[in-house]
Amino acid sequence: MSDRDDLLRVDGTGAVHPVGRAASQQLRPRQGEWRLIPSPRELIVARAMSGGDAVLRLAGEIRTPGALCDIVSLAAQSAWGGELILLSERGQRAFYFDGGVIIGASTSVPEERLGETLYRFGVISREQLEEVVKASTKTGKRLGEAATELGFVTREKLFAMMARQVEEVFYAAVHVSEGAFYFFDRFDEKNILMRHNMNASGLLMEAARRMDEMRFFREKIPDDGFVPVPLPSKRPPEDLGEIYAHIDGERSIADICRTSGHLEFEVTRAVFQLVSSGFVFVQAARPRGPEAIVETFNRALVPIHEHVDAAGKGAEFRAGLSNFATGGGVVNGRGGLVDFPVAALTSSLSIRARAMPRR
Repeated sequence: MSDRDDLLRVDGTGAVHPVGRAASQQLRPRQGEWRLIPSPRELIVARAMSGGDAVLRLAGEIRTPGALCDIVSLAAQSAWGGELILLSERGQRAFYFDGGVIIGASTSVPEERLGETLYRFGVISREQLEEVVKASTKTGKRLGEAATELGFVTREKLFAMMARQVEEVFYAAVHVSEGAFYFFDRFDEKNILMRHNMNASGLLMEAARRMDEMRFFREKIPDDGFVPVPLPSKRPPEDLGEIYAHIDGERSIADICRTSGHLEFEVTRAVFQLVSSGFVFVQAARPRGPEAIVETFNRALVPIHEHVDAAGKGAEFRAGLSNFATGGGVVNGRGGLVDFPVAALTSSLSIRARAMPRR
């Protein structure tokens, strides 16, 4: 029997049993009566009796980045109205169409929520965001409303950032390489906090351009954690001067996005041009603090644990790490002990490795 966590089993009587934990967790909130929708033998499709009368126009699986583009293009060219739902490991995203135009979006991905969007584009600080979240939780008001009442952002700026959020959620959605989509012929109006009027075809063209160019940029700038460092006695061209002014050798790409208010794509492109022209070079950000150091080593050593496990030597390897962790620490270049949480590092690695599935 498969050890998949999302496994279901249908017995000889037609009863459905969740076998995997994920399958069980997904079925629990779906208690009630369902009706089967005719489907091929390879699929089981059902609709809740209390699920409303919205028609499912399209549904399918996503196996490659950009696969969602075809669905959005069809909806735009056919001037459809309705809700496009995208489910992936990261969370759920939804886009609302009216006459083929995208009028809104929602997301459950934490870094794509409105508060994080305001922070990422430098509209509010992390401390202000935490204050806004507390006020929103206490009063029950929406985050944007709480932010304006606290005076951290004007309504005009908030509306502009809500439109920016829709764009960013869309660009992230088309990058999804594994998931499922569903297009219903209607949506609940209460899900639309503010109506926008975004040309779906235009968003698709911009998304395609970003995907192509970002793959090119990633050869020199692997992610937004990298830090551009200016070279002395070099003056960049005027069109790159705005971004260059935020480069100090300490700020990462993500930091520059916040201080400049520009998109990650825009900043990455500018830094790539500066690197190519010899005005700056980029380096990986140095981890700061014990937790960051532990996480850096975790990412590097997880593949080692995988290979050791595959060779049947995992338990012996981790026992050696544990012995090292309790053996007195690490000696620095001057012969003294470094005040560094080696035990925490190896303990974290051991815990993560034990949680990994055996091959």
